[in-house]
Amino acid sequence: MVTSRDLLHRQWTDLRAWIENSGLLDHRTEPSVLEAWNVHELVTHLGRSFLALTVLGPEPGARTESLGSYIAAYSASAQEIADGTIQLARSFESDLLGGIDNCARLGFSTLDALHTDVVRGPRGTIGLDDFVMTRLLELVVHGDDLGRSVPTVPAPPLLDEAVDAVAGALAQAYAEVAGSPPQTGERLSWIRQATGREPSDDAALPLL
Repeated sequence: MVTSRDLLHRQWTDLRAWIENSGLLDHRTEPSVLEAWNVHELVTHLGRSFLALTVLGPEPGARTESLGSYIAAYSASAQEIADGTIQLARSFESDLLGGIDNCARLGFSTLDALHTDVVRGPRGTIGLDDFVMTRLLELVVHGDDLGRSVPTVPAPPLLDEAVDAVAGALAQAYAEVAGSPPQTGERLSWIRQATGREPSDDAALPLL
């Protein structure tokens, strides 16, 4: 059985190679599709997402938030996330790839050392598998953001299994809020709607 940890490793390996070899970084100073960041800063944010793993602490037996509840808290921290990413991006100015590699190395090293089912994350107590899913969500969503930011380079290598897993996690989060499953349609389009990248008339969207 493929685990969320396996998918996180595989998706990062493929995205990391694409970032380096696709020509994406020739456009690093150009705006991204996210208003707060340029391409360099958005790539930095991908790396920064791994640093959240380094602050996890075991909370065995604690009551957990659902994944949907956990990611719903992101909006309250949007400015902090944007500012922190910009600050980190400045420190990566001379070596962006080295910077994101170091973030990923620290994150995966912490994850490998965790032997617990429940952790305290930056925004509350959550199951470890659910927290790993939030990191996979970051890779899929922002990998897609990067592809849409620079459509002249080859499309980002988003793994089918990773896209399926993220789409399913977001559908579960939607059902928790709306009380019924969503009409998801095409997977990436659903992910974009659920995360506010594409407009929707659904009052339960976006989820974060």
